[in-house]
Amino acid sequence: MKLFGTPGSPFVRKARLALEEKGVDYEYVLAPRETRAALVFPLNPLGKIPVLQRDDGQAVFDSPVIVEYVDGLKPEPRLIPAAFEDRIAVKRWEALGDGIAEATVLITHDLREPADRRQPEKWYEAQRGKIRRGLAMMERELGDGAFCYGNAFTLADIAAGYALGYLDAGIPGCNWRAASPRLARHYDKLVKRVSFIKTDPATT
Repeated sequence: MKLFGTPGSPFVRKARLALEEKGVDYEYVLAPRETRAALVFPLNPLGKIPVLQRDDGQAVFDSPVIVEYVDGLKPEPRLIPAAFEDRIAVKRWEALGDGIAEATVLITHDLREPADRRQPEKWYEAQRGKIRRGLAMMERELGDGAFCYGNAFTLADIAAGYALGYLDAGIPGCNWRAASPRLARHYDKLVKRVSFIKTDPATT
C-alpha cells in the first residue's frame, strides 16, 4: 500500500500513526503541492491528502476513513472499539482532534499571507476559541486516566497526540499546557511511543 501526503499535514500524520500502531506495511509517498495534481487527483478527485492506495489500486480517503480501514486490516491492537458506545466515545475524541487541527491549519495558513491580506483579529480569536474549548474538553475527559479513553491506547490517543503536536509546531506561543496540565503530561508520554517518534514531522 501507498500513503500519499506531506510531513506538514496533521491529517497525514494521523493516518501514519494508525498504520504504525497497527503494524501495517506501507510506502510513504511525498505529495507536495507542486506534484499533487499528478499524484493525488487520479486517486482522490477532491485533491486532498492523505490518500491511501490499496494494493489493488483502490483509493481510500480521507483521514477518518483511512484510519477505520487500517484498523480493520488486523484484529489487534484495536484502535476503534467494537462496542457501540465505546466506538462513539473514541470517534468523539477524533472529532475533537480534527477540529483543533483544522483551526490551527487555518491560522497557520493565514499567517503566511502578507499582513494586508490577513483575516481580521476577530477571525483569529474565533479560531483560537475553538482550540481553547476543544482542549478544555480534552482535559476534562482525560481526567486522571492513563489513556484518553478506556484502559488501552486507541484512536482517541492518536487524535489528541497528533493535534497537540501540530498545535505546538504551528502556534509555538500558544502555551496550551498551562490550562491543560493533565493533557500535557499525557502528551509527553505519547511522544515517546515508537509510532510518534517515527512520524515526527520534524524528522520525517
